[in-house]
Amino acid sequence: MAASPSNHLAPPPTPFTITPATAEDIDTIAQISGDSFDHDTHTLLKAHWRGANHHRDGSKADLATLVDNPKCDFLVSRTGNTTAGPGKVIGFVVWHKRGYTEDEDGDEDGSAVPLFARGDGDVASTLPECPPPVPAQPERGTQLGLTELEATTNAAMTHYIAHLMPAGTSCRFISRMSVDPGYQGQGVGSALVRWGTDRADTDGVYCWVSSSMDGYHVYEKAGFVEVGRQELVLDDYAQGVKREMGEDWGLYVWKWMRRDPAAR
Repeated sequence: MAASPSNHLAPPPTPFTITPATAEDIDTIAQISGDSFDHDTHTLLKAHWRGANHHRDGSKADLATLVDNPKCDFLVSRTGNTTAGPGKVIGFVVWHKRGYTEDEDGDEDGSAVPLFARGDGDVASTLPECPPPVPAQPERGTQLGLTELEATTNAAMTHYIAHLMPAGTSCRFISRMSVDPGYQGQGVGSALVRWGTDRADTDGVYCWVSSSMDGYHVYEKAGFVEVGRQELVLDDYAQGVKREMGEDWGLYVWKWMRRDPAAR
């Protein structure tokens, strides 16, 4: 007898809404940020020196400063319908605005206006693929470790920011996004990305993001394309430390990705 098709159906996606984050959400958001990087090798290597909760605790401190920042849209996905009261936070994103009017608050009523929309001198609309960062040159005999790893990744971020946000441009960019592992694969991340890309399309501005190893596909589905990357063999910085089961850390790839505005 054939098995009933219903036995193989995945559970229906959890209904959710997107709302502004509040100060009361920060503890939950920080926990989601930590949980979503539980298997990220770069994060796990740093945890060897800084402790298992370094990512969660660092996220909590950083994100608490963004709740009321008018130059960014700090959003959460909540389960259920907000008319029945606040639901459980299952994901978040921080969308920043660059090159908008000084009063950058109030996306919903249109009071935040880009200064350099498409067709008004947007340098990045014709920006070619970004050149790679110049590799760091440690002193001879230096044993590479956490300090050198962070210096190398920070230098790459500074390098690509200079190319992705030159003077005279308006854009939106994501600095952080995570989804509770228990709710991944249900469209939560895609919806958080789409919130910003829809507004970027309306404004006629491009978007960009620096993606970790596990985030590429979400941004690719939203129309982002790779314009630069950094590749590091994490074992070069591990000072002989191995993963929990004795494996090598392997190659880690960060991608810088950009999405031009869709025609309206």
